[in-house]
Amino acid sequence: MYKIGFAQEIFTPPVGVGLAGYMNKRPNVGMYDDLYVKALIIQSGETKCGFVTFELCSITAELFDDLETLIVEKFGQELFNNLILSATHTHTGPSFYAGKANFDEVTRYAYDRLLEAVERVIRRALMNLMPGEIEVGSVYNNPYGFVRRYFMKNGTIVTNPGWRNPEIDRPESDFDRTISIMKIVQEGRITAIMCNIANHGDTVGGSIVSADWYGRFAQEIQYQLKTGIPVMVVDDASGDINHFDFRQDIKQTSMDEAVRIGRGYAKIVLDKLFDLEKLPECEIVVKNGTVTIPHRQITEAELAEAKHTLATVPDIKKEGDFESQDLANKVPAALRHFAQRTINCYEKSVPSHTCRLTAIEFGKELAFISLPGEPFNGISRAIREASPFKYNFIIELAQTKSGYVPMPECFERGGYEVQPNVDSCAPNAATEIIKAAIENL
Repeated sequence: MYKIGFAQEIFTPPVGVGLAGYMNKRPNVGMYDDLYVKALIIQSGETKCGFVTFELCSITAELFDDLETLIVEKFGQELFNNLILSATHTHTGPSFYAGKANFDEVTRYAYDRLLEAVERVIRRALMNLMPGEIEVGSVYNNPYGFVRRYFMKNGTIVTNPGWRNPEIDRPESDFDRTISIMKIVQEGRITAIMCNIANHGDTVGGSIVSADWYGRFAQEIQYQLKTGIPVMVVDDASGDINHFDFRQDIKQTSMDEAVRIGRGYAKIVLDKLFDLEKLPECEIVVKNGTVTIPHRQITEAELAEAKHTLATVPDIKKEGDFESQDLANKVPAALRHFAQRTINCYEKSVPSHTCRLTAIEFGKELAFISLPGEPFNGISRAIREASPFKYNFIIELAQTKSGYVPMPECFERGGYEVQPNVDSCAPNAATEIIKAAIENL
């Protein structure tokens, strides 16, 4: 029988710490709900493996380095090698992008408390190891996710083109609507749940801390099961997926929206929860590989166009949240922002960077597959189609810092996600990641 342990720790930042996810600064002014770091450890024989999830927009390269140092020092290299570390992608969690050297007092406090929470959560999960069974299953039903890139009637691609926009033709693609579910049963009762769902964590907006729909999802499952069991979400590839249904003309950025989506996903999972397949105890195999991600190369023509934009577009500050649709709407602040990013890409990018890929395999039934950055959902679909495993949890924002990873054909079409930045992905990056992830299985 497997031994399984779970723990969670709060790391909610104090008032004043900036929030991640938008291009403007957003010091937080309070909280809707607490943020958690959660750990699930599974042991079979002498092998221990597991997952640590952070209710963050992403994990910076600096934070990954500090997490590796901490985990190796406190728990050993072998356990670190056997863990998948990932962010849920909430856009109302603390931002650590400025780097420790530039943190103010409250941000440094929040960062240090997060690292302390990681040590406690892993230690507690290891101490909580006890016999348990694993049940797994999936449903092909994701009514709250939508491809956010649209072909317009003029043939161009626009990200988030606006509600009821009459110029919308069709979404750029479909996406993999698989929701994967894992249930832990110990001493005859459900003791933990992990789900793999593709959607952005950007439903709340504003400047108040929240775990977004992930937190509402967990609370609804706990409420319906009448127990405070741990509930963990690992985000499937969602770089081109969000919750905006542009056929509607309603407010879709609010805490109410996070509640609606969280409760909706909870109902889908609960309807399947007692019809899962028991996983026989089998050997756990952890495989770590790497992929070299090539970076975008800016042409002289692109550089000249960016410089022309900065020289001719007026420098007008945008009030309120600075979001992706501002580019499509040709807001001056957005045009200048992305022009400067193009110049930065030209001047500061290195040719490539290397990302860690991890696969945790249970026999031939179940695999957990990490992906760097915000991969487009086509990457997830390609991996599932090629995988020999019956159930595949594909976990984005994991193991290594990276940015958007669009499909190759998206670059020539345009849109927000393919805009260049320092060390942003080249058009063939998705192909390299798909190949490496499949080879690592």
